[in-house]
Amino acid sequence: MTSMESTTESRLCQQCGNAIEEGRCQNQPPTEAKYCLKCRSERRRRANLKYVWLPEHDDYLRAHYYGGLNRRFQVLNRMIRETRLPRWYIKKRAARLGLTMHQDRRPWTRAEEEIIERLLGKVSALTIARRLTRTESSVVLKIKRMGLSYRVRNGYTMGELKECLGEDHHKVERWIANGWLRDRLQGTRRHDGNGRDIHRFREADILEFLRRHPEEINLGKVDSIWFLDLVLLKGREIGDETATRRVDESEEAA
Repeated sequence: MTSMESTTESRLCQQCGNAIEEGRCQNQPPTEAKYCLKCRSERRRRANLKYVWLPEHDDYLRAHYYGGLNRRFQVLNRMIRETRLPRWYIKKRAARLGLTMHQDRRPWTRAEEEIIERLLGKVSALTIARRLTRTESSVVLKIKRMGLSYRVRNGYTMGELKECLGEDHHKVERWIANGWLRDRLQGTRRHDGNGRDIHRFREADILEFLRRHPEEINLGKVDSIWFLDLVLLKGREIGDETATRRVDESEEAA
């Protein structure tokens, strides 16, 4: 019984536990295989695979592959760096998972174009898309077809304000945390590398901060042209004030 049991166990597949089929090849004696025919073919198929896709890759796509074109581009780049898989392979897998963007084929109306022209430069493309109940990608493409830029120019970003004041973002964030400088969030979903929204600073809020906390500003670091332009209302009143002062001086002299 012991020899029979050992013979039976030796003919069981080490992977699935099923019996291993015997076979002959050109009148040769049968070989002692470790796996059954099904498991052998599966192991051979896996060995010949050029790309290996893991279940955690599906989980990452489901959790992050959404939003506009820029966000999806960032997610793809990150997966390419970490998995070394080609872009087309990842996009094909995302399509199988139903995560691809569907093109909005509704025709654009003149009223929608007027809304875009009115809001463009003040709010993000995502906010405009929500207002029009369209996808962000369709709004971005429409803006490009109109020959316009979807960059928000209503106020200053964190980077622009740092360059103008000559300070780093840590100091600006401290001003915000203390309640000295008021900021507004643009409402844009950033990629995981940043994870934060875009700050917007209005000129009125910057002037209020300069008036209440002048000791925080180092005039040696500040962009002098920007500072004069901001304080003197974008320089439009420089010539008017100079001309008015000259008229007043001439009247007093007379």
